[in-house]
Amino acid sequence: MNKSIQETLTLNIEHIGARGHGVSRDQDRAVHVPFTLPGEQVEANQRGDRATLVKVLQPSKERVEVVCGHFGICGGCSLQHWAEGPYLAWKAGLVERALQRVGIDITLPPTQPAWGHGRRRATFHGKQAGPRFLFGFTQAKTHQIAPISACPVLTPGFNAAIPRLAILAEALAPKQETIDLLVTETPVGLDVDVRNAGRIDKFERKGLERLASLAEAADIGRLTLHGQTALTRVTPRVKMGQAIVELPAGAFLQATRAGEEALAAHVLKWTEGRKHVADLFAGIGTFGLRLKEKAQVRAIESDVQAVAAMKKASDGLAGGKTLTAEARDLFRAPLAPLEMKGLDAIVFDPPRAGAEAQSAQIARSKIDLVVAISCDPASFARDARILIDGGYRLAEIETFDQFRFTPHVEIAAKFVR
Repeated sequence: MNKSIQETLTLNIEHIGARGHGVSRDQDRAVHVPFTLPGEQVEANQRGDRATLVKVLQPSKERVEVVCGHFGICGGCSLQHWAEGPYLAWKAGLVERALQRVGIDITLPPTQPAWGHGRRRATFHGKQAGPRFLFGFTQAKTHQIAPISACPVLTPGFNAAIPRLAILAEALAPKQETIDLLVTETPVGLDVDVRNAGRIDKFERKGLERLASLAEAADIGRLTLHGQTALTRVTPRVKMGQAIVELPAGAFLQATRAGEEALAAHVLKWTEGRKHVADLFAGIGTFGLRLKEKAQVRAIESDVQAVAAMKKASDGLAGGKTLTAEARDLFRAPLAPLEMKGLDAIVFDPPRAGAEAQSAQIARSKIDLVVAISCDPASFARDARILIDGGYRLAEIETFDQFRFTPHVEIAAKFVR
């Protein structure tokens, strides 16, 4: 079919693809139809390999009522219409299929929910549109903003702050340009890092007073502009095991507290009894600070501010063992086998791109226990293949769902020699 020509067709949905869209077959071509389910017959406007749902002609028994009035417009969720059981089984299937593509055959139980009270991190966007200021998330497949008043996947406290965050964004937004707010909910208030608002020094005294007033109204502990502190009412802190970490601006955290605790519990369980552990791509110490309670930890992370925050938290933790924190780019300079001397376990939790270079070095080592944490099935499968080819065996694996109603899935795996 010519991609420029649109046709209205009746399609039979066979399965859900990796992006959360229903997949049909049209003359041996896969056609992706959002907001559909396996077994459904639908009417859709098709253009090339993409289609827009017009009507569900024969709904699946697994179709349920959506929980958000913004669904279908906001690009954050793609699967609210699917019953929980098959949805969680499909998430595990994403990991199974990624592993099968690299020759690792495994059957996984359904993904475990790790939603807790909701997500504690989100990026909002705001922009003036005529007389109206739009504040929310981006629409599906566009850069347009879908205004939201509440979001079912965020914590209750986060939801309550949305109207006040919108007021703050409108006060900071440049004319006719989009402003971004990376917001993290902490026990002592919101941490907000604003992007595309300009430098602090452009604000006069009255402007800074206005910011302080808006921050207080929105229960913002700290407000930064591109990482540069504009005001601090209270330093954002989170607990990692027994340690208290002061968050650097824009610092990475697992999306939900429940997800962090589930992943950390598996890291601790699988490394039980090990005395010398390396925590690679350590971030602010999500796992390293917990491991420190029972083991000597060598933590390595590329972000200098994250390393400093982790070290300060470790130094303030009474008891436990020693944690050394090092700033190092493990993509360019992975830890080599000779540097692993004295270690009896390695934990790594890389960004979405995975840890290809580091996995290759681990595969050459004599370490007999590796715990891998991942947020991407494809890069995880590639790294798993490298470890297995180096003599490891995939002993245990679990998957977790922090990003409800989306294709994202978290993986925890134990490799042994």
